[in-house]
Amino acid sequence: MALASPALPEFLRRHAFERPDHVAVIDGGTGESVTYAALLDRVCALASGLRESGVAPGDRVGIVAMNSLSYVELLWALAELGAIAVPLNLRLHPKEAAANLTDAGASGIVADAAMGQLAAAIVAQVDIPLKLTLGAATPGWVSVDSIRGPGGSTARIGEPTGETTCTLLFTSGTTGRAKGCQLPQRTWTGYALNMAAAIEMSRDDVYLALLPYFHVAGLGTLLSQMALGGTVVTQATADPAQMYRLIEQHGVTIVFVVPGITGPFMDYPGASETDTDSLRLVITAAGLDRDGLVDEVAERLGADVVTIYGQTESGTKITWATSDQLRANPGTYGSAMPGVVYRIVDADDNDVADGEAGELVIRGGTVMNGYWGRPEATAETLRGGWHHTGDTFVHEGEGLLRMVDRTKYLIKTGGENVYPQEVENVLRTHPQVADVAVIGIPDPDWGETVKAFVIPAAGVELSRADLDAWVRESIAGYKAPRFIEFTTDIPRNESGKILKNVLADRPTDAGQRVSRKDRADG
Repeated sequence: MALASPALPEFLRRHAFERPDHVAVIDGGTGESVTYAALLDRVCALASGLRESGVAPGDRVGIVAMNSLSYVELLWALAELGAIAVPLNLRLHPKEAAANLTDAGASGIVADAAMGQLAAAIVAQVDIPLKLTLGAATPGWVSVDSIRGPGGSTARIGEPTGETTCTLLFTSGTTGRAKGCQLPQRTWTGYALNMAAAIEMSRDDVYLALLPYFHVAGLGTLLSQMALGGTVVTQATADPAQMYRLIEQHGVTIVFVVPGITGPFMDYPGASETDTDSLRLVITAAGLDRDGLVDEVAERLGADVVTIYGQTESGTKITWATSDQLRANPGTYGSAMPGVVYRIVDADDNDVADGEAGELVIRGGTVMNGYWGRPEATAETLRGGWHHTGDTFVHEGEGLLRMVDRTKYLIKTGGENVYPQEVENVLRTHPQVADVAVIGIPDPDWGETVKAFVIPAAGVELSRADLDAWVRESIAGYKAPRFIEFTTDIPRNESGKILKNVLADRPTDAGQRVSRKDRADG
């Protein structure tokens, strides 16, 4: 008889047995902390209460809450019960969030006080029988504390295994309607093993759990640190002053930042007055963060940088690059995670020659079971037994990978292929460009043409002619943007990915065109 892979809560039990007095979670907002032994007791009591309230294995429970100790307890209690957590993006419009819960067929929702208004707007649009609050009850809602069991018993509440679906995470929807990714409990244990092998995350680390838990990076890194027996410090908002205070107060060793957080964190004026000696590692998104970050972190914080790339569907980070690799090969995505095997294929799923661009496809124990209620989309993404990332990569030798661009963002102009990220990378090197995004827009003559959205650096004026000349010094003229829109905002999701579908909806006018007299090719 084959043994099933272990359920996620078995690791909580292991640490409660091996190191019962070790601190598992510190709530960065309230300062409350809980040991592994106490956490297991509280998780079992909450799982028991959820079961008595009608939550059954396989039921979907939406979560509308900020990062907190209570949120962490809820995640583990649902896993213990064998129910499915559906963490909701707090930036969604209530109609979008309600659509996700309807899609999931949720029978319960849990909200905290900070998100009470959003939660109320959601349940006004979708019928959800069980409505719980993390904290004091409100009219029509019941506090989780009132349903929690008496405690004192750590007997197993449910019978989940590693194959039990644990989480339904909706994709960020950068290219269209969000889809729910079914992630089993083995996803998070596999994520932990990858983090242990790649970045040496261990039971001795203290991780600042800042990224939102409705995102695969935030949730996966949180659960990884706990599956490995270390300590997590929760933080609800990306406040740099609080980040530095928590690093100093709790001896944080690892932080995970993304564009939008990196700048305020690194440029915070009080950083030099804070003791950051404990910090050993800053994780950030591969190919998305600001240039020179590796040396900046080393000089200011005395820490290393690791860049990571992954997807919700992969259930883990797919690649990681070290500080040394980034210094030697800027822009590299590094190596595939130890628990991942990969190929680079053409449109017919045939392997491309080494050094040629193709779609990255992967296998591994963390990959989703499929999209919730979307058998056709599942079959397409997981065809041939490989997860198709939709991202174009090149193998540069010795196991090093570089992303060329998203396959779905490929611009086909006049029979030529243009990868937006290649153009973005060139524009980002301009000393007066703060941020940039590149998309394809319809063109009556060429099918598509290249458009750039550029945020100039503070206090400078840029011309389209300057940027056109800058691009043409590095890459072919047909890749140069024919339209450039100067803007103050480039929309991104929580992981820092550019929302190119939003940019595509912005109007393009003749005033944004790079004039013919400005172009080197006439």
